[in-house]
Amino acid sequence: MAVGNEFHMHAESPTVRREIALGIAATLLFFLSALLVPVLGFLAGVFTPLPTLLTFFRFGAPLGLWIPVGAFVLGSVLLSVLGLASSIPYLMEMVVFGMLLGTGMRQNWSTEKTIGVSGLIVFAAGAMAFWMTNGGPEGTLVSQVEKELKETLTAVLDQYAGTSVDRELFNQSLQQFIPVLVRLMPGFSMATSLIIAWLNVLVARRYCRIRNVALPGWPEWSLWKAPEKLVWVVIGAGFLLLLSDGAMRIFCLNLLIVLSTVYLLQGLAIVAFYVDKWKIPRFLRVLIYGFLLLQQFATLGAVLMGFFDMWLDFRRISPKPSGPAQAQD
Repeated sequence: MAVGNEFHMHAESPTVRREIALGIAATLLFFLSALLVPVLGFLAGVFTPLPTLLTFFRFGAPLGLWIPVGAFVLGSVLLSVLGLASSIPYLMEMVVFGMLLGTGMRQNWSTEKTIGVSGLIVFAAGAMAFWMTNGGPEGTLVSQVEKELKETLTAVLDQYAGTSVDRELFNQSLQQFIPVLVRLMPGFSMATSLIIAWLNVLVARRYCRIRNVALPGWPEWSLWKAPEKLVWVVIGAGFLLLLSDGAMRIFCLNLLIVLSTVYLLQGLAIVAFYVDKWKIPRFLRVLIYGFLLLQQFATLGAVLMGFFDMWLDFRRISPKPSGPAQAQD
C-alpha cells in the first residue's frame, strides 16, 4: 500500500508527468527516426532504449513502467496508421532493452552482466521478431532471406547500374557472397546489441552524473577490462575455425564476430583512458571515436589493442605481484 501511495504521489507530480511525457516522445522520435530517416536516423534510433533505461534505473517499477508501456501503446497506434505495423515487435524489443539495462544498473550488476545479459536477451527476442515478420511456409528462413536479398540486389543493380560486363561480374560476386552474409547475421546482430547497450549505458551514466543521480559501484569506463578467461575462448574458436567446416565453421565465425566486439569495447576503453589522461578537447574526442568506429582498419586496430591488453597492459592497471612473488622472481 505504501508503494502504491508513493507511486501515486510521484505520478501526480507535474515534474514527473512532464518527464514521462518527454520520455515517451523521445522514445518514439528515436524509433521513427531509424525507420524514416536514412543513415543519420539509424544513429538516433540506437538511443530508443535510453528514456526507458533512465526512468527504470531511477524509479524502478511501477513508476518506471510508464514510459515503456506508454511508448509501446502510442507507438503501436502510430505505426499502424503509418502502415509500419510490421515494426511494432522491434519497438517492443527496444523498450524491453531499456528495462533490462535499467534493471541491471538498479540491481548493481557488473558492467559485463548488465550489457551482456541484456544484449543476449534482446538478441534472442529480435531473432524471434525477425522470424515472426519474415518467416513463412516457403522453405527455411535462411533460404527466404537469401532469396529476398538476391532479388533486392538484382532490382537495385537493374535500376542504377544498367547493363555491362563489369556490372554482371559485380552482381555474380555479390550473389555468391549473400549466402555467407546471411549465415553471419546472428553474429552481427548480437554484436549490434552489445554496441547499442554500451552506448546507452555510457550516455545514461553521463546523464546521471549531470543530474547528481547515484550510479552503480562500477569502475570508470576507461578502466574496464574484459574477463581474462575470454582470451582463451577466442583462441579456441580460432583453432576450431581452421580445423572445421560447414555448420561448425559458421558457428565459429559468428562467435568471433561477437568476441571481436567485446575487444573493440576494451580497445575503446584504452583510448578513453589516454584521452582523459591527456585532457584532449571534447571535439577532438568525438573525431577520434568516430574514426575508430567508422574506419575499418582503425576499428581492427582497436580490436587488436583490446585483445593484446591482457599481456601488454597498455594502461598499467593490472594488479602487481605480491612481495614474495616479486622476491622469487
